[in-house]
Amino acid sequence: MDWQGDFLHDHAFVELQMEGIPSEVDIQNMIRDTEEKLRLNACSIEQNLKELQAKVGEASLGERVPSPIECLQLFSQRNLSILKPVATEHRELLDFLRALQNSMKAGEACEEAVLQLLLNISSQCGVAFPTSWPESTHEHSSSPNLSMPRDDLALEVQEAWDDVRFSLRSHLLGKLQMMTVPSQTEGELGVETRVPQKIFYLQQLLFLYPETKVFSWYQHIQVKAVLSVLQNCQSCIPGGEKGFERLTLGFQSALPTLSSMLREEIQVLNGVAEPHKILAFLNHVYMNTVAQELGVLMDKEIETALKDNTAHGMRGGKMSSKKSAVAPQDPPQGGRSFSLTSHQLRCLTQLTNTLLELEKTVEDLATHLGFLNCAGESVCSGKDVLKKGRDDTEVTAAEDKATTDLVLQSTEVVCLEFGWRAAFKSLVPQMAHCVKVVLDDVCNKNLQQEEAAHASGSTNSFIITPVTHRHGPEKDCPKMVTKFCADVLEQMDAFLPLAVAFREDTLLPVCSSYVEVCGRVTSFLLTRVEERAGDVPASAPFRNLPILMATSVYILQTLTHYESQLRDSKRMPLTLLPIQRSQDVMAALHDHLTSYCVHVCATSILQDAESHYWSDPNPFYEGERCSFSIQMWHYFLTGLRSDLWGSVAPAQARQTLAQVLCETLEVLVQRYSRARPSYKRLSQIRVDITAILLCVEHLMWSVCDSVEELLRPDAAHGSWMWPIHSLCNQLLTVLIILTSPLTELHRVFQGGCGGGSSRTPKFPEGVNSHETKWLSVINPTLFTEELLRDFPACEGSSLCLFELLVSEPCYNPALLLQKILHKDCFLLQIIISYSCLCVERGTEVSPDIHTAAAEFLEAVFSVLSSLNYLPGALTQALEGYLDQRHLWEHFYNFADSSKDEPTLFKCIRSIVCESTTKLLIHLVSMMQACKDQSAALVRQHIPEHVLSKIPKEWNYIPQDPKFNETSKNSMTLAIQALSFIFTHLPSTIASLPLPVRFLFTVAEKRLSQDARQLRSTGLLLWVLLVSLCQDLENGDTLERLSGQPLERGAKDRLSLLSECLQVSLGQQKGVPKPLVHKVLQGLEEKKPKWASMQLQKARKLCCDSVFECGPAQDRGGPAELTEHKIRQLLLELCHRAGGIQHLRRIHHSVQLNESLLRSVLTPHAETHSHPDSPLGPVVFSSEASSQNQLITQFNPLTECNSIGHNKFDQAAMAEREWNWAQLLPAFQSMSQVTFTTLLSNSCQI
Repeated sequence: MDWQGDFLHDHAFVELQMEGIPSEVDIQNMIRDTEEKLRLNACSIEQNLKELQAKVGEASLGERVPSPIECLQLFSQRNLSILKPVATEHRELLDFLRALQNSMKAGEACEEAVLQLLLNISSQCGVAFPTSWPESTHEHSSSPNLSMPRDDLALEVQEAWDDVRFSLRSHLLGKLQMMTVPSQTEGELGVETRVPQKIFYLQQLLFLYPETKVFSWYQHIQVKAVLSVLQNCQSCIPGGEKGFERLTLGFQSALPTLSSMLREEIQVLNGVAEPHKILAFLNHVYMNTVAQELGVLMDKEIETALKDNTAHGMRGGKMSSKKSAVAPQDPPQGGRSFSLTSHQLRCLTQLTNTLLELEKTVEDLATHLGFLNCAGESVCSGKDVLKKGRDDTEVTAAEDKATTDLVLQSTEVVCLEFGWRAAFKSLVPQMAHCVKVVLDDVCNKNLQQEEAAHASGSTNSFIITPVTHRHGPEKDCPKMVTKFCADVLEQMDAFLPLAVAFREDTLLPVCSSYVEVCGRVTSFLLTRVEERAGDVPASAPFRNLPILMATSVYILQTLTHYESQLRDSKRMPLTLLPIQRSQDVMAALHDHLTSYCVHVCATSILQDAESHYWSDPNPFYEGERCSFSIQMWHYFLTGLRSDLWGSVAPAQARQTLAQVLCETLEVLVQRYSRARPSYKRLSQIRVDITAILLCVEHLMWSVCDSVEELLRPDAAHGSWMWPIHSLCNQLLTVLIILTSPLTELHRVFQGGCGGGSSRTPKFPEGVNSHETKWLSVINPTLFTEELLRDFPACEGSSLCLFELLVSEPCYNPALLLQKILHKDCFLLQIIISYSCLCVERGTEVSPDIHTAAAEFLEAVFSVLSSLNYLPGALTQALEGYLDQRHLWEHFYNFADSSKDEPTLFKCIRSIVCESTTKLLIHLVSMMQACKDQSAALVRQHIPEHVLSKIPKEWNYIPQDPKFNETSKNSMTLAIQALSFIFTHLPSTIASLPLPVRFLFTVAEKRLSQDARQLRSTGLLLWVLLVSLCQDLENGDTLERLSGQPLERGAKDRLSLLSECLQVSLGQQKGVPKPLVHKVLQGLEEKKPKWASMQLQKARKLCCDSVFECGPAQDRGGPAELTEHKIRQLLLELCHRAGGIQHLRRIHHSVQLNESLLRSVLTPHAETHSHPDSPLGPVVFSSEASSQNQLITQFNPLTECNSIGHNKFDQAAMAEREWNWAQLLPAFQSMSQVTFTTLLSNSCQI
């Protein structure tokens, strides 16, 4: 059924964007809805063309009826000649124009009414008013309606029309002029209001004048506005600033205003001009104006600097090195040779950076609107199309205007022209020289200070500083570096904009000088780093090595960043950057650190002659059942991890720790495999190896990237995990053969070894049980056969993911998201249920704790509501909270915002209101459009004596402002608005995230017995429509959306629409008005059963089938959450504003409650069940204080007597029970040589 006649608003495309990855049902619904709207729009266009063709046919007086294309051509100014002139009396036409002229000269301020009259005459009567006259006033006019014989009367008509147009032009340009001054309009009109008004004024100007003239006048207005902004910002700088600093501060303060003007300008021009003309306009008004104004100001400052710096240079011998000007460069520049100070160079760099930001803003705006291929061809790369440097911007105003007019008439590809670099031309020699001197001076001073501190011997370690500016992902960036290197690199970063901006031929010396000095300075830094690393361990402590290694990585990343920024330069000597040398230094320091650690362990820590006197017939010291060297080895590795975690890049820190762990394990394997303990020392060697394996198990979480890498190592990947597993299995083999009872050993191995064992558990393909069997032996509670076989579906997988998460050297959003979603969001359920969020009402909770808990709940909602792939995750995390707080009933009363509501429902409300706001904006515009049809004539009506002068041949019928059918118009508009709402209901529902829809579906099932009203619409539709009704009656909300005050009539029509919606939902208050029944009846007559059909269509988007298909088909089962899907979910989360910040807040809460979460997640723990009193140990921290609470220092006393969170309990290790009967058969596959060699070391033989 086609309903395109009376419901044109149904065809409108409302910006209801779907959040995240939509479901298959949502996609199909969106496709069908788009196809339907396109079809209805096509039908509407076709119907209107037929009506237009019929009207034109009536005026053709029996001749051939024009085709639809010919009818459309009638409206083009280029085809006015095909129109037949109307026989209008010359005197009548002249009298009409003079009446208009006199009316406007009389000071009645009726320009808007005159414009509206001319538009009405043109549209109603088909009168084409000319926008231009022939070049010679003695030629015939080409206008159909105003063509005259060549006589004096024709000239008078032309002059009268020109006077009318001039008055209207002055009025419209005055309006545009007022709107260009932000201070006068910003308080009254927002951007949403200014843009359509500017477009409207420009369209009226285009009705009166040719396009080139209109744009020329508008360009003149906007050029003055840009100049005003630049000049005002310069004049507002405090009087204490002068020179280049004043110039820089002025442009910095002007940048936000220019950016907002550019955004608004592109929106305005996009409504009246083609893309290539918009680019030409931006070039002339903004880019050229900024370049020319910068050139003028720079010339003045250069002249001032020439005088000041030359005078300073003459007194240079009396000035300190800090404040002196840089020595003059060679060769001098013919009378204008002077030197820049370091402060002036920094100001010029900041100015360059500001202009680069303006460049990027313009490019982004142009690219966003699709200007890359504005002529339909791909003639060059995107950057080349958008940006074109100009070497010479000194063109005259006449040439500039002629060029602009020519460009506006062209249809070729127009490039954005950034000519501001030409203003720096005369400073190229000075800047090229000064950047060398400044960076050399900075480097020398910092190296001298470091050398003086080193020579004083007052400290054995460097002054370190955190890395604040990263040049890569967090996992590859160091955390702490030496201060002397950081200070130098900071200054190099500060001058990088000069090199990035000045890469053109005439400006290339600046970039070349920068690259040259950077290469020289970083070489000096690397040399100093190598020297200080050579002092370890002879005269410097070991803790310097991780800092120096992190510093070398920081230098390498900085140089790599510079290379990437300058790679597309022409003739740029990038080989001067010592990238290869920095790589070599980094590798050498890494080798130094690892070899030193292994050497210390092998020659010092593990050299424990008393403990390792295995042939001693006496037992080891009573109470010291574990060798002291093993305890110190673990203590050393824990301290090394703390040093690496605090300074080195996380990825490199993990690899370094893994290498040291592996190589020290090799030493331990060699020593214990050769040990020949006496009978009294068997218990000691058993405890030693047990302690080693427990320590390695704890450290393994810190050196592996994933649980899969820990449980299923692969030698082909080159990871350290495979050799570590192999060495631990060898140690376990030593323990088994040396310390197991001889009778059990004989029983199992009497048939020999090297064969398979029928009792070895079977694992699926890809799971190597042999490599990870030591984990099952040392920690059978966690590393069960089920875990090794079926991770991550088994019980212990939650604890594995948690241990990996808290052992990471840095924040890992992908791992955190995997842990959050694991086991139906069990981690979040624990935190919420053990916190103050689940306390009974009336329990006293401090405001700070309540605020922090609310922030955490907001973060949980923001993260989980973004994941359309897992629609049930949000409900799973919050279901227990909603049950304990009895909040399900709040969903039914959701629309009642008068009461104080929990944070969760505030978050839900914001999402629901975001979708209804798009509908409200269109509904308000509908009501305002209805008001504006006659408002202009009501406010300013044309005098009767003017209307009487309209030529009779035009058959113009004036509109009567007093004629008003309020009731009929309101009813018709209400019917159209109701149809619009029901048409877009499915799209509105589809725009809501799937997790929110799923939450409402579950809530509806909880409320189905108590709310009969929900049976027809469903809970989500009920809440959405009731919220829409409330907003329609809220005047403040409506005025905020419209950007201006609403008239009483518009408010009444919106209130009527709200009543109609309430009656359709059965929620009317009192007896409905008769007009409400007429509206609903009228909609039903024109669209039978339309409302119920759309309600059912929208409700289908909330049924269970939607959540079981498309991206939600897996329902978030743990086995389906592969690494690839986790990355997809993380990318989806990044698209939401603040998504990553909310995820980081959850990570912070997990870290604060590590002990509690571990105790609950540990399998078979007594505290696994939720406590009766939920107000427990969960700690939340507000965002403001979250940065400083997690900086934990290495505690030697604690770390020495603990293995992770467990105590280093030597007694428990000695009393550990070994099930030899079950353990020995798993080692029957060992080689005969290994078995014989180890058995020969046993004292039991």
